[in-house]
Amino acid sequence: MKQRIAVLTDSSSSIYNVKHQFDHLFLIDIPVFLEDEVFTNFLHFKDEEFYEKLKNTDAIPKTSQPSVGETLQKFEYIKSLGYTHLIYLPISKELSGTYQSGLLAKDMVEGIEVAVVDTLTTASVLGSMALKAAHWISQGYDFDTVLAKLERLKGRARLYLVVNDLTYLVKNGRLSNAKSFVANLLKIKPVIELLDEGRLVAIENVRTYKKAIQRAVERLKDAVEEGKGVIQIYYTNNVKDLRYTEKLVTEAFPDHQVEVYTLPATIVAHIGTEAIAVGYVNHDED
Repeated sequence: MKQRIAVLTDSSSSIYNVKHQFDHLFLIDIPVFLEDEVFTNFLHFKDEEFYEKLKNTDAIPKTSQPSVGETLQKFEYIKSLGYTHLIYLPISKELSGTYQSGLLAKDMVEGIEVAVVDTLTTASVLGSMALKAAHWISQGYDFDTVLAKLERLKGRARLYLVVNDLTYLVKNGRLSNAKSFVANLLKIKPVIELLDEGRLVAIENVRTYKKAIQRAVERLKDAVEEGKGVIQIYYTNNVKDLRYTEKLVTEAFPDHQVEVYTLPATIVAHIGTEAIAVGYVNHDED
């Protein structure tokens, strides 16, 4: 029987902010909780409502992975559309329980072969991975081949994050070595790296927010292969910081394509709106 393969990723990938033509690429929401509201359905509402709410409150938002039941329901829905195989690409298992929910749901669904991949990443790096998988499927590659190609993508990206206020990261426990940093007290800004194993780790202390952004761009140079891949900038609604970062990036990488993405609510819930990130994605494999 001919394989019909679908790709599923979660809202941390910001895939809902990317225009594409793949009808076999699906999204599951990671819900965001802020005070008495739950934010989901990002494909329709995007992030604006959450951003606005966050600006006007001192409350710290929280996220929760999609439940096993919700994940199973999504798997069943995709199966109902006639798909025989599903590749699920959730946020790194080091950052969320979404991957684990996927494994549990996989054991419950019948009639469709499901692979749950530990992507080791998030944000538009994850989005790029999902788009690449969807592209390969459209080119006629089979299930096992796409999975093998996805494995080869791991480690071919870098992401550096600068956060002006560590309160969100510390309280939500997403920074692996947060206890060793007293950055907020000392007004020091850490440069944070998403490591190959999928953890966020503060790797350097810098005195000011702008200098920290500079250091993030400088560190990115070590990963970039000349003439290959794309540079990505991720921002919230901080346009001034975006323009500053764009200037640094275009000066540092004049011959590279630069893509700009908004950070999804799923991630902003853990870092706040005073944040910017730069990344390098080399997903050029055919």
